[in-house]
This record gives sequence, C-alpha cells and structure tokens, in this order.
Amino acid sequence: MIVIRDKKLDKNNLAGTTDILTAAFKDDPLYQAIFQNERELRRYLKLMLDYFNENGEIHTAVVNDEIVGVSIWNFKGTPFFSIRNALTSGMFGEIFKFLMITQVKSLIKLKNEGLITERYHYKREHHYLFMIGSVKKGTGRLLMEYAIGKFSECPIYLENSNIKDNKIFYERLEFHSIKTIDVMGVSVDLLTNSKGDQP
Repeated sequence: MIVIRDKKLDKNNLAGTTDILTAAFKDDPLYQAIFQNERELRRYLKLMLDYFNENGEIHTAVVNDEIVGVSIWNFKGTPFFSIRNALTSGMFGEIFKFLMITQVKSLIKLKNEGLITERYHYKREHHYLFMIGSVKKGTGRLLMEYAIGKFSECPIYLENSNIKDNKIFYERLEFHSIKTIDVMGVSVDLLTNSKGDQP
C-alpha cells in the first residue's frame, strides 16, 4: 500500500528523493537541453530539494518505508524558485558550491526556464507544482490526487516539458493547457486546473 507523506525530510530521505527525481528527469527533453550530463542534473535536483524542504512542501509516496515517488510544491503564492530567493533563504554556501561546479551555460538556461512561470500565472493566488517523479506505477497519480485535495482552496499551475508522455496523465486529473511555448527548442505546456483560465 502506498502512503503519502508531507513532512520535512531528513538527510537520508533527501538523498532517496534525489535518486528518484534524477531517474524521472534524466530523459526529459527540457532538462536534457539544459544540462550537460546526468551528474549536473543530479546536483541541481539536490539543490532544489534542499531549498524546498525549507521553503516549500515535499510530498513523498512511501511503500514499506521506502520512498517511491516525490512531488515538490511552492508555498501558496510564493514566487517561482530563483537564485535570489535561495540566497535570501540562507543557502549561500550551497548556491556558491553549485555555481562553482555547474557550467555557466546551464545557469543561463535555467534563468530562461524560470521565466516561464513568472510570465504567465503569478497574477493570482495559487499553488505551483515545481516537479513530480516516481519509480512505481500509479504513484504519480496518488501524489497529484493528494495535493489536489490538500490545495483545493485555489488553483494549481504546472509546466509539462514532456508533453508526449504526460499529456493524458494531466488531462485525466482535469488539468488543461493554457498555452504551449518554446523553451530552448522544447515545447512546454503551461497547465492549470483553474476553470477560469481557458486557452
């Protein structure tokens, strides 16, 4: 039986969730365009998990105490992650290490990626799905259903950079595309479950 948890993660669980997201996103078209290799992707995901563990919500799907899925959420109405946000959150050391290790080219691309959300749906209060990944069938749906129930007081927004594989998944959860945009040659769907935001 899969159980969904939304408590802060300890160091061991953060390592496990990094493994899951790396496996889930290593073949994602946008992240392949951004990062030079899987190691760079993993470093980025570790940084994001550390940040959102303190400045957002991380939901985990657990079977027999083993994490098999994870979703990362902004706090309601909180702006999309940026290097500036991370620095003001007290993560200077982690950010500095990331900047030193990761290719500058990738950072420029990540800055461009961050513009997606800010440009299209920060004019109203909402919850934002930063990332979701799993290694067990059915886990992604359970994570989303849990969040939809928990965050029912206002809309959810997300981006889907793997439209081919994930379009039907989100449609079954009653999300619809507001707009499809091009990011570094990759088509990215901007999605919401808000009835007021129709394409």
